[in-house]
Amino acid sequence: MRAVLPRLGRIYAGLALALGLAMLASLTLGYKIYELADVWSALFANDGSEVATVIAGLRLPRALIAPLAGAALGMAGVMVQTLSRNRIASPDTLGLNGGASLAVVVATVVFGVQSLVGLSLAAALGALVTSIIVFGVAAGAGGLSPLKIVLVGVTFASLSHAVVEIILTSNEAQLQQLLFWLSGAFVDRPISLFFNGLPVVALGAAIAFALAGALDVLHADDATATSLGVPLVLVRGLAFVAVSLLTGAAVSMAGPVAFVGLVVPHLARRLVGLRHRHQLAAAALSGGIYATLADIAARFVIYPVEAPVGAITAVVGALTLLVLLRRRLA
Repeated sequence: MRAVLPRLGRIYAGLALALGLAMLASLTLGYKIYELADVWSALFANDGSEVATVIAGLRLPRALIAPLAGAALGMAGVMVQTLSRNRIASPDTLGLNGGASLAVVVATVVFGVQSLVGLSLAAALGALVTSIIVFGVAAGAGGLSPLKIVLVGVTFASLSHAVVEIILTSNEAQLQQLLFWLSGAFVDRPISLFFNGLPVVALGAAIAFALAGALDVLHADDATATSLGVPLVLVRGLAFVAVSLLTGAAVSMAGPVAFVGLVVPHLARRLVGLRHRHQLAAAALSGGIYATLADIAARFVIYPVEAPVGAITAVVGALTLLVLLRRRLA
């Protein structure tokens, strides 16, 4: 134990340092590259100049929202993979991103919602409603087994995406407006979204860490977990609530940023092992780093135009998925 704790401490310190550097890079890099002195002046001695406005008004919100959304999706991914006992599962698998996307499209096309805050609230509500539907249908099908949860989630995700395509095809006026949101992005987000999402992420994280010991036991089969006194229905229900809160908050801030919940848990396990209290902490830090670096990359891949960050995470996630599938089939 004495040898493990210092090693974990160094890992956490390294991740925290990397996250801080990534956030600093997010403030300095973009269409225009600013010096550290410009960042300091903009944040602590804002004189209303164009440089200060860009850094404090445009880049600071995304430098805060990206790591928060990435941390939320990373922790959600850890829990989804444990609940489903499937290392290629993610919050996308449970249909939460699909449900949130459908809610945004319906809010815009049917109810005429235009504000970013309104669309964010619709996304959060869509993720929450989806979690209730998936949880309820899986429970009504004879019990909350991991396989049933995943099957119901995948089915609902496919249904949601199909409905979104139908609505957008018949309403071309809203198509261009919503495409960027549906691809996932951190650009042009007001800082109020960060403060709205922070308590939701904190609540979801608190539930997740409270369940860490029970989730360790869920690595085994249900019979073993039951024999060790784990209330399976209660633990899975609370874990599902935590996943919904974390995913809903992330989607409400950034849109459906895909594959973060798939990639990050694998990195976290490699760094700190299988104990969930360590996995969740490492996934939060790693997810923040991953989302922030993806956001920076999105500014340059088709420079000077900015790409949706969801496209960057989708490419990395798809490659990761192919590698994982190849290993499972080997």
